[in-house]
Amino acid sequence: MKVKEYKRLWQARSWMKKNEAFLPTWHAHLGYSLKLFDHFGKATTIDEVAQQGFNKKLLTRWVEVGLAVGHLKKCRRGKWKTKRKILRYLSKDSPDSIGILLKEMMELHIPTLLSYRDLMVGNDVDLLERNYENTVAETSRLLETLAFPKVYHLIKNEKIQSVLDFGCGHGGYLKRIHEKNNALQLTGIEIDEQVAKKARSSCKEASIMIEQRDLMTYQAHKPVDLVMMNNLLYYFSTEDRARLFKQASKALYPKGFLTIMSPLNGKENIQPFTSAFNSFMSAHEQMFPIPTKEELTEYGKNIDFQLKQIKPIIKEGGWYVIVFQKEK
Repeated sequence: MKVKEYKRLWQARSWMKKNEAFLPTWHAHLGYSLKLFDHFGKATTIDEVAQQGFNKKLLTRWVEVGLAVGHLKKCRRGKWKTKRKILRYLSKDSPDSIGILLKEMMELHIPTLLSYRDLMVGNDVDLLERNYENTVAETSRLLETLAFPKVYHLIKNEKIQSVLDFGCGHGGYLKRIHEKNNALQLTGIEIDEQVAKKARSSCKEASIMIEQRDLMTYQAHKPVDLVMMNNLLYYFSTEDRARLFKQASKALYPKGFLTIMSPLNGKENIQPFTSAFNSFMSAHEQMFPIPTKEELTEYGKNIDFQLKQIKPIIKEGGWYVIVFQKEK
């Protein structure tokens, strides 16, 4: 065999090995979305699970992959069982589940990235722009766990008394703040009717005000000490982001704070996931590329904000908490 043929074969094998890394994600998403991990929560046979309405042949293949990637284990008498750690983090019924993140990646991000070939040459592509707001709102809850301590540290240290959450989603941050200090005045603004409705239902016992309003025309009833923007900026163009900063400034007392939780694009955090996430945003007409640190700093300089700090929460994804303070 010629040297060139060996090199070609080696390259092919290298790409096959790289593709192996995709299999655990595919298997986990399927197991989460169809509750297969729950069906195999206790040792059971493939026949018993297939009776729940699954194709036995394909279910058997899924079980085989599960054994190969370490998600399932084989028990006696032809039975199979989900490993304890997998059941904890990928069961729909587990409070520790991260499955919604896989759902967003597999059902929103990857289909969009696979459409890039047609999008680049100007072909019309159905990017399944159906109601994904609830999926995004649910995945945001995972980031809350890491971002919230940094936000609450600011609230506590600066003796914040009132908080306004721009694009509050399901109200997770506001609810967490209330649990720490129920004396604070908390308000959330959400433009999507269904998401706002769910936020009201989630926050009704905490006396949190949720308003369904457009951020660009919203006028605060009175100034607040802190404005939050979490997982929000990629829904707005660069021009509208500058307007958002102005809206935040109008809503704040002098010396008030603006916190932003967002992925950042830039030389200091070029990560594969960040780049892919940015590609996903660019492909959707209703979404925009993630901002850079320089871009956000410029918005602040053009009005009356001073950049106080930038702290990473997930370096692999380029996610950061950014804090500005209104100068006067």
